[in-house]
Amino acid sequence: MGPVAFIWDLQETMSENKNKREKVRPKVQWTAEDRARHRAIRDMFRNWHPSPEELIASGEGANFHLRAEYRELRPFLEHIKGAREAAGLTLAEVSRRSGIDQPALSRLETGHNKNPTLDTLWRYAAAVGQRLVLTTEAIRDTRPAPSKTKRVRAARER
Repeated sequence: MGPVAFIWDLQETMSENKNKREKVRPKVQWTAEDRARHRAIRDMFRNWHPSPEELIASGEGANFHLRAEYRELRPFLEHIKGAREAAGLTLAEVSRRSGIDQPALSRLETGHNKNPTLDTLWRYAAAVGQRLVLTTEAIRDTRPAPSKTKRVRAARER
C-alpha cells in the first residue's frame, strides 16, 4: 500500500469511528401548547433580566435552585483570606482550629468551591478571628412596566 492509499484508508477509518461516537438525537416534536408556553417565557424575559434572587422573589423561579451566588461570595472570601494571612495563620492551623480539612480550605480560598455551606463559612471565619454576619436587603423589582399595547392585546385575546 502506497502512502496516499494509506492516508486515504486512515481518513476513512477515522471518519467511520467519528460517526460511531456521535449519537443521533431524535428531533423533538413540540406541541402547539409547548410552543405557546416557550413563546410566553421568551416574551417575559425579552426586556427583563432578573437576578436569581429577584426571579425567586417574583414567584417566577419556583423551581429555581439558588446556590451561593459566587459573584457576591468572592469578596467575602478574599476578606477572610486576607484576615488569615494578616494573622499569620497557615491553612494547616486554620484546619486544626475549624475542623475543615486543608484541601477543602484551599478549594474555598481559590474559588474551586462555589457553593460552601453556612457552617463552612462560619467555621472558616471564626478560625481566623472573624465573625460571620448575615443581613438581608430588599430586592428591587426590575420588571419593565407593561405597555398599553400589550394590555390592549391581552384584553382582545380574552
